Amino acid sequence: MILYHVVTTYQLLHCIIYKELFHKEQVCYILLSDFTNENYPQIKQTEGHFFDKIFVFNPNEFFNDTENNIIYNTNKAVGKYLNENNINLQEFSEIIVGSSKSYFGIYLVENRINFTFMEEVSGLIRRPEIVEGIDANFEGYNDTNLKHFDLIESIGKLDSSFIDKVLVFLGIDQKIKIDENSTILLTQHFSNLRIMSFEEHKKIYQLVVDYFVPETRLVIKPHPDDLMFYDVLFPQATVIKKKFPSELLPFVFTEKPQTIMTITSTSINNLMGHFENCIKFSTDFERYFNITHKYYCAVKIISEFIEDYEIYEMNSDKLLLENLLNISGNQFGRSINNVNNLSQIPYKSIIIIDDFNRDILPEPKEICSFLKSVDRESIVIFINSYKEYLFYDNPNKEIFESIVPVEILHHSTVDETDQYSKTFFVYSKRKDIRNMINQQKFEKTLKNSNEVIKVEAMSEEQIRIKILEGILEATEKRLEHYIKMESELREKLNLKMTKMNERGEKYLTKEFD
Repeated sequence: MILYHVVTTYQLLHCIIYKELFHKEQVCYILLSDFTNENYPQIKQTEGHFFDKIFVFNPNEFFNDTENNIIYNTNKAVGKYLNENNINLQEFSEIIVGSSKSYFGIYLVENRINFTFMEEVSGLIRRPEIVEGIDANFEGYNDTNLKHFDLIESIGKLDSSFIDKVLVFLGIDQKIKIDENSTILLTQHFSNLRIMSFEEHKKIYQLVVDYFVPETRLVIKPHPDDLMFYDVLFPQATVIKKKFPSELLPFVFTEKPQTIMTITSTSINNLMGHFENCIKFSTDFERYFNITHKYYCAVKIISEFIEDYEIYEMNSDKLLLENLLNISGNQFGRSINNVNNLSQIPYKSIIIIDDFNRDILPEPKEICSFLKSVDRESIVIFINSYKEYLFYDNPNKEIFESIVPVEILHHSTVDETDQYSKTFFVYSKRKDIRNMINQQKFEKTLKNSNEVIKVEAMSEEQIRIKILEGILEATEKRLEHYIKMESELREKLNLKMTKMNERGEKYLTKEFD
């Protein structure tokens, strides 16, 4: 006999598929968490179909919340449940556990009962992370081939009638009809997690849709805990209301979507390779997604030179740049090289530099030296997201003579008074290239974000004003930097003097004693 234990919907699906492939002819029991049973109350009706016996363990019926001894409570509660349901763990040839941190997992570890550990979440195999007080080097842990189990590939090996049975059990009684060139967006419950406000949560998805997928080809699969009203935000999109593991996405549509996209959903780890395109973002994108406008405009500038140049980046959001370069209507199929040392950059390159983390960047003096030595064909773009003006170090104002500012004008489509502008800077020693960049004109309407961004050519007077504004802001930034450095040095000096005085007092006291 085999005993499975699961605490999540993903683990439940995992066990159903694994049982069908490897334990089909054996007697199999499953122990569910109360949470899983609440999501699928109909599972009890499937007893004898997916599993021979189904048990539901609700720890709230056993635990006294006022007691703090988790090991003692766990042993007592799980042991009582097993006894009351006549479950003898010694009768099972294998016990497969979905989460070693669950009460049942803790019970097995504490009582040195051998078990096979299943991956806890999609695409992540982890050794048991045991709660405080439990030996993490438990010898009874059985590291088997289960950890190499590819869930989606395995589902594809099953008979279509069995897959349909699983889909119906999970609430998908008929396949979802969509356009074959659609993009599936897997969401995250940002506002529920308090990672961002509800308004920011709304805004980040409006922006991503505006830049990366036409709304008419958008299919949204919300996270089960995501409460955002996507059907109102994107009325032309298809919003999947059914709650089921994302690993079933390759099997639930009449026409397989072309692209899958997410900001932070871990489900995409298992889905990569099962769709033609995959759009992911960096782990920090949720914190600074508003820089997308600048990055988009920088990519538009790059597109004029793309065929003849190699592209490098330093301290930028590389994934965002590549997504914009290859997905957002450009289809150049180009990758961007990361560089940590400016001396590594070859002849005739485009270099994109941002200032997210100034600590890992060269000092402005070094960047200025690089700009003076760079070849005439290369182009350097300073996104300047945090206005550090890394390309300026007093008194190197002559560098501004080879810089052209690119101003991005923003205005709201619902509020005429809501207008602002952002600027990034492009360095080139060739005047014809600077003129070509300055003459570029383009506009993008962001329908869902209710915003229009526009880049227009500037007159010589406007350029001069922008350059002077840049010099002023750069000088202020540099002064702030020097003031901060002086303050830190003074603090270190005072601390050192205090320690010296303390040592002197101790010495004098000892001498007099």
